[in-house]
Amino acid sequence: MKKLILLETLILVFILGGCTSKSPLSQTTNEIPVPQQKLEDFRLIATERGMKTWELEASAAQIYEKIKKTYIQDFKTFLYEEGELASILTARRGILDIATSNMEATGNVVVTSTKGSRLETEELHYLPPAGNRKGKFVTEEFVKITEPDRITTGYGLEIDSDLKNAKIKRDVKVKVEALSVP
Repeated sequence: MKKLILLETLILVFILGGCTSKSPLSQTTNEIPVPQQKLEDFRLIATERGMKTWELEASAAQIYEKIKKTYIQDFKTFLYEEGELASILTARRGILDIATSNMEATGNVVVTSTKGSRLETEELHYLPPAGNRKGKFVTEEFVKITEPDRITTGYGLEIDSDLKNAKIKRDVKVKVEALSVP
């Protein structure tokens, strides 16, 4: 009987030991993660070499300094390339990596370029400019890109932050608007 109880206990330990939370806030200790700062209705501006790289406006944020992440809600981010506004990203939720400025946006994500293009999806990752590389967006989710003369949809995307040079990975469909002839 004792061997059976010991065996059941070991099985339970293995099962529970394999269950982990996907949250980046989960820790191996029993500590409940507490943000070091909470902000409401705020604006952050990031610069590099004296040039604005992005500007973030959000209704709320929780900053977790230990894991170098900021969780943001209902936000708008103005993204700049070489000091010029390239696009505006809005979403319900996001995670900003404090160390790298990489951003994950989820929930009704919309990016609008200054040239009038519009990207819609449910999850999008922003990778800021690095060296000679422009900032870019990537996702594996369904995307819809609306431009003045066409609508492109598909799954999986890599695109510059000004919504030029798109690479859609699969199930690509393009609807071209007919030009009116006088």
